[in-house]
Amino acid sequence: MAPPAETQMEPAAPDVEIRKRRGISPVWLIPVVAGAIALWLGYKTITEKGPTITIAFETAEGLEAEKTKLKIKDIDVGLVQEIRIKEDLSGVVVTAELDKGTESFLTDQTRFWVVRPRADISGISGLGTLVSGSYIEIDPSIKGEPARSFTGLEVPPLVRTDRPGNRYVLVADKLGSFSRGSPIYYRGFKAGQVLGYELTEDEQGVFVHIFIDEAYTGLVKTSSRFWNVSGVQVEAGSEGMRIKMESLAALIEGGIAFDTPRTLETADLAEAGTGFSLYASLEASEEASYVRRYRYILYFDGSVRGLSIGAPVEIRGVKVGKVIDLKMEFDRPNLRFRIPVLIEIEPDRVVVIGEQVPLPQVAETSAMSDDIRARAVMRGLVARGLRGQLESGSLITGQLFVSLDFHPDTEAQFVDTEGRYGEIPTIPSTIEALTASVTGVLDKIARLQLEELVADMRETVQTAQGLVASPELKQSVANLNESLVSLRSTLDNVDQQVGPLVSSLRETSDTANRTLKQARVTLASTNSLIGEGSQIRYDLSEMLRELAEAARSIRVLADYLEQNPEAFVRGKGGPD
Repeated sequence: MAPPAETQMEPAAPDVEIRKRRGISPVWLIPVVAGAIALWLGYKTITEKGPTITIAFETAEGLEAEKTKLKIKDIDVGLVQEIRIKEDLSGVVVTAELDKGTESFLTDQTRFWVVRPRADISGISGLGTLVSGSYIEIDPSIKGEPARSFTGLEVPPLVRTDRPGNRYVLVADKLGSFSRGSPIYYRGFKAGQVLGYELTEDEQGVFVHIFIDEAYTGLVKTSSRFWNVSGVQVEAGSEGMRIKMESLAALIEGGIAFDTPRTLETADLAEAGTGFSLYASLEASEEASYVRRYRYILYFDGSVRGLSIGAPVEIRGVKVGKVIDLKMEFDRPNLRFRIPVLIEIEPDRVVVIGEQVPLPQVAETSAMSDDIRARAVMRGLVARGLRGQLESGSLITGQLFVSLDFHPDTEAQFVDTEGRYGEIPTIPSTIEALTASVTGVLDKIARLQLEELVADMRETVQTAQGLVASPELKQSVANLNESLVSLRSTLDNVDQQVGPLVSSLRETSDTANRTLKQARVTLASTNSLIGEGSQIRYDLSEMLRELAEAARSIRVLADYLEQNPEAFVRGKGGPD
């Protein structure tokens, strides 16, 4: 019988020898490699990540987080990450992440604005965003200090940072009809733009910021002049009416023009940022070159209707100044009105040639100021006959101007020699002198006894009519006719009475002459009373002409018969 199983002998367990392995297990390589990869990916992500910036705008119109892009010259360089409202509710703050490499042009001079559809006087822009959506445009700048926080522009800048050219500042008394974006002209060519404007620090003027393209910066000199050419300029003055317009663009959006006057002095090139005065017109800019200005006063007694402030002062048609003020004064002691007119003369408009000639009543010294010397010279000119007079510059507008010229035959009448300004005597205008002459003639006519004169004229006409119809004149005509009849009868009997006929012819001729003289006297008296062209005068003139011809013929015939009595027998032809 077999022994029970539990009593059977079990084989002995083999001896196991446990040995400890030295070094790192290869299993740990997996997390190490994974960690290295994570670190490398993190490093790469951090190092390749661009800068994060914030931009403040007044509104978030057209902007969306995770959608709106940032562009430079139409290249995507970033994306808007977040948009939040400012704590003071004054606008929004846009947080954007830019691509790596954009750090170099993120300075305090870099500008940002939202590109969206816009329409202004310069044109329409941003139409492409109707399809692609709005985006933020960046105008990069490498100048200035690095920055990460910016204030965005509400309107796009007119000139980008990379556009070559210079900026200048104009100073004006007031803002003209131009606006942001208005063109700058140089002799009709567009040379730049108006960037913007603002009040001066004392709020008494306007700063106008302009940009001139690089092609025209060499034309901007220190002596250059800028003036307003906006719209249409209509001027009505003593020279008549003038209408000026620079161009159609200047008419619509305004504009500024500039030029550099040609002088003997060489002007330096104006640096960027140089300030210039902005004048209201080209004429105003030209007058600015005349620095010396002296004021004088003229007193007029007559009407100055048509004379306005700014009217020219001329010497023989050449402008030498302008009127700067006029008003009405009442002379209480003399109970009359007078009108003082203050003028400003620019002596540099007159070119002085030849050597200086001493003027009467002028004693110049080296210590005299320019103003005192000018007044002394003016006194000398007045002593030589310089007078002021109002003249009409235009019959259409009725504008007057002050004319200065020499009238040595007129007496200088001063009103206020101790006044603040030097006085120039005046004389009546041509119209006033003509009016005074006509008034004098009318006064003389008014003093005539017209009723008695008319009565005398009527009496004279009646006398003339009576003389024409008088029997004496009719008898004279009848006697003349009888003489002619007698003459004809004598000629019929001339063959038988040669000797007595000659005597009779002479007597008849004398009678005709006496009759003719009497008729001439009568006709002369009639002619003085009856106007030329009267029918009676005409008839008498014809009758006298015929009588004169008859008397002349009778005298010739009598003389011929006295010298040639044989003519009664042989005829006028003489012997055969």
